[in-house]
Amino acid sequence: MIVYFRAPEKFITQLNDISDKLTIVVCTKEDELKSHLPETVILITLFSGLDTKTIRLASRLKWIQALSTGVDFFPLDEIKRQEIILTNGRGIHKINIAEYAIAAMINLARNFHLMFTNQIRGQWDRSLPQDKIHGKIVGILGLGSIGQEIARKASMLGMHVIGVKYNPHPLEGVNNVYGPTEMAEVFKQSDYVINLLPHTPKTKGQIDKTFFAMMNKSACFINLGRGATVNQDDLINALRTKTIRALVSDVYEEEPLSEDNPLWKLDNVILTPHVAGVSPVYLERAMEIIRHNLHVYISRSGEMMNVVDLTLGY
Repeated sequence: MIVYFRAPEKFITQLNDISDKLTIVVCTKEDELKSHLPETVILITLFSGLDTKTIRLASRLKWIQALSTGVDFFPLDEIKRQEIILTNGRGIHKINIAEYAIAAMINLARNFHLMFTNQIRGQWDRSLPQDKIHGKIVGILGLGSIGQEIARKASMLGMHVIGVKYNPHPLEGVNNVYGPTEMAEVFKQSDYVINLLPHTPKTKGQIDKTFFAMMNKSACFINLGRGATVNQDDLINALRTKTIRALVSDVYEEEPLSEDNPLWKLDNVILTPHVAGVSPVYLERAMEIIRHNLHVYISRSGEMMNVVDLTLGY
């Protein structure tokens, strides 16, 4: 087994405690990874570091455990060709990202971002509108584990929740669940649209000026999924022309966000550096998934958690 990130000793000890049959090698550099891959059966990785050429070195590889939720940076076609199981970290981030989403909506409702700017300027201004999220409509694009956690919290705060799911069916805390072809309804109805879509060939640049034009001028867009699912030029134009009221974004088409990106200069934008899912207990949550999946793999009984559909890409 290769652990391909700078894992703390406690993490390695926990892996060793699961089974005495494991030989664990920790790699932190790409050349180390490549030298060990031909003999590797299991790979645990925080970030991919794998292209098609690298995966082809892993002739014995049977299972990759990604600690991220998104797997769009993996060579999925080659992983599928080699019949390698890929599991991800779905569910690790759901509490942190859900709290971020709630905080984003409250900040926008109360105009905290503008008051913080006034604070830096030493400016006292009580004219900024003060609203609430209670009674507002939140539309969630992607009702997976994170989306459902946001829905649960938002509904508890008195919000009306709608959303999109690939296979639509009733969900707790969600008033209306739409299929992918009905996504326009979410943009038309919502006061806040939260994007959690995965990056796949179908979703690349999917959220564009057509969808922004459907939103109310008082509505806000919150981007927490993958930056590549949004047409950035169309988003910037919608913000500049006040087609939508405001943006909170944690993900971007290119990361890190370049210093000359127009988003930095807009006063109706809150930007954070891809930290919504960061948590001091990230690896502890990850270990719950790894422990289960390792037991299934070694015992050959039960079902693995978070198996990625390599055709869909998530």
